[in-house]
Amino acid sequence: MILPELQKAEEQTMAEMNKQLRIEQKREGDKLSCKLTGWMDPNTSPDLLNKIDLSGIKSLVLDMGGVEYVFSAGLRSILMLQKLLEFQGGSIKLINLSDDVRSIFECTGLDSLLEPKA
Repeated sequence: MILPELQKAEEQTMAEMNKQLRIEQKREGDKLSCKLTGWMDPNTSPDLLNKIDLSGIKSLVLDMGGVEYVFSAGLRSILMLQKLLEFQGGSIKLINLSDDVRSIFECTGLDSLLEPKA
């Protein structure tokens, strides 16, 4: 039997772990693919800018299949990546979005970054 205090602490820890943003990167020449998992909130969104090196990149693909939710800070970070890429003649594409995450991009007018619906 788990003590209620221990169970509550374990649940809180699990909730905090789920609200992290994990970024797996694969670079091939001037193309970079990043698989994102977790939340894009004010605490995690700066990781996009801090952990992704766009030096020499012309094509960035963000696989959003594992993203549970995107806050405005996440949108801002993606827009900043887009601006940096455009400055160096590159582009960004978002793929594998859940319906909920896709609707956030569509409602904000940022759906031009999305892979077309199948």
